[in-house]
Amino acid sequence: MCAFFRPAARHLGARAVGLSRGTLTPLLAPMACRTFASAALKVAVLQPQQITKADAVATLTCRGFDVDWALDGASDAWAIVTVTNPITEAVLDKHPNCKLVAVSFTGFNHVDLEACKKRGIAVVNVPAYSTDSVAELSIGLTFAVLREIPAGERTLRKGLWAHSDGGTELRNKVVGIVGLGDIGLATARLFKAFGPSELLGWSRREKEAFTAAPISGKHASLEDIFSRADVVSIHVALNAETLGFINRSLLERLRPTAVLINVARGGVIDQAAMAELLSARRFRAGLDVFQPEPVPADDPIMSVPADQVVLTPHVAYKTVEALQRRMVITADNLRLYADGNPRNVVLGA
Repeated sequence: MCAFFRPAARHLGARAVGLSRGTLTPLLAPMACRTFASAALKVAVLQPQQITKADAVATLTCRGFDVDWALDGASDAWAIVTVTNPITEAVLDKHPNCKLVAVSFTGFNHVDLEACKKRGIAVVNVPAYSTDSVAELSIGLTFAVLREIPAGERTLRKGLWAHSDGGTELRNKVVGIVGLGDIGLATARLFKAFGPSELLGWSRREKEAFTAAPISGKHASLEDIFSRADVVSIHVALNAETLGFINRSLLERLRPTAVLINVARGGVIDQAAMAELLSARRFRAGLDVFQPEPVPADDPIMSVPADQVVLTPHVAYKTVEALQRRMVITADNLRLYADGNPRNVVLGA
């Protein structure tokens, strides 16, 4: 494995801070790469990796792979790499030698697992590349709403100065975290730094890491969180059990001063009910995810008054550091699978 990729993936982002955007930094660029005695396995990249093509190819070749930038084309590759493009029967037909689908993303519901299973194709993903990035945007959206940052800018651009009677402090407020996986816990740690009066958390299973120091949170029911919290931040995966599980009944428990943050998946919230209640000024929100995406121009969420909601176009995961980290982990997943030491497997062959 390339010597410069040996540090744990979670530390790579910090090493890149302050250097140029859009390309891998010198510390991440492949240099002393491992030599392989056998012929290189071919990997077909079916979708741009949101870093430069040169950096993506270099990251893979550093680990001993022959790279085919296939995109929509066919290949004889041993493995294929996607981000969010669907992997269907038709796609797999174009790559008859494929033994592994490497998803350069956390979610993998766009991969036809049954089709892969029938063909004996394994699937791997990247489960934790953007934990810090997503947690940070949760805090950012919270302050954008509480301190009326976008609205303040709009006031200035109109040539005005006085904006409102004032924003709201986060300190001494009740914060609720829905979903206590890695991202939920990272978000809780960040909120803790701002001195909430109470940190409430919900998970299907109680998490000791949430109740122990330094978070020192308290497990609570969804009903309790939505009734009591000043800020509710959503961090649950989208699956059959969570589809629409933040429903109208829960949303109606929020107070007009409460703020709902969603950086998870749009489908976990009843978006139609949320748009209606936001327009009725029943609460405020900061939203990075929607159902569907991209959001249609005529979706009711786009008609919510701007002072009730701050919208961003699914960018929580999208930092230079996270995208670099994602490519590194994807390449490592491929190399480890080829070497017989698979990790991050969501479907075995």
